[in-house]
Amino acid sequence: MSGYSPVFRSPITPASSLAAVSSQLSVTDLTGVPVVLIQGEVGDLLQQYFAQIPAKPGDLVEVSGGVLARLTPTELYLFGLSPDVQLPSVAAIEDSLAKEPHFAHATDYTHGKAVIRLTGAVAAELLSKICGLDFHPTVFPNLRVAQTSVAKIKTLIARHDQGETPAYFLHVNRSLGQYFWEVVWEAGQEFGIKVAQA
Repeated sequence: MSGYSPVFRSPITPASSLAAVSSQLSVTDLTGVPVVLIQGEVGDLLQQYFAQIPAKPGDLVEVSGGVLARLTPTELYLFGLSPDVQLPSVAAIEDSLAKEPHFAHATDYTHGKAVIRLTGAVAAELLSKICGLDFHPTVFPNLRVAQTSVAKIKTLIARHDQGETPAYFLHVNRSLGQYFWEVVWEAGQEFGIKVAQA
């Protein structure tokens, strides 16, 4: 099997041609960005990789080329903002964790997740159509993360704005990626949703 080299493909096939991101609302398939779940009492152990660690569940911080989110007191979720970003590898994180007496580990979810970025002034309005969370900026501000249900699909939603433009990163199980994309696409029709390149 030494010659085996699998090719990663996104489960999502956009139904529209690419458009400029200047639209009021755009959707981008980011499946393939690095995604790592880190579990255990690991906050201090990660200081060698990240200058800042999110303090409480729901918080996220920017790291070099990515975002680190705290889901629970003992769970952190690391993901890249673009497919070509270089984040610390699971192997490197695991090596660091193994040197400490705490029970903690890192799991690579890159190939198990479909990731969609929803960008634009009306992105929160679209999300409100398919999710029960309150996306008002005072309730769900920039640099916020939540685990919820979107169209009856378990979804992680992380808000990481692009300048002044709201942007939401939606993570679902890879097997549901195409269905989830179609739900978002259909809900976005009234807002003139466009497909944007990663």
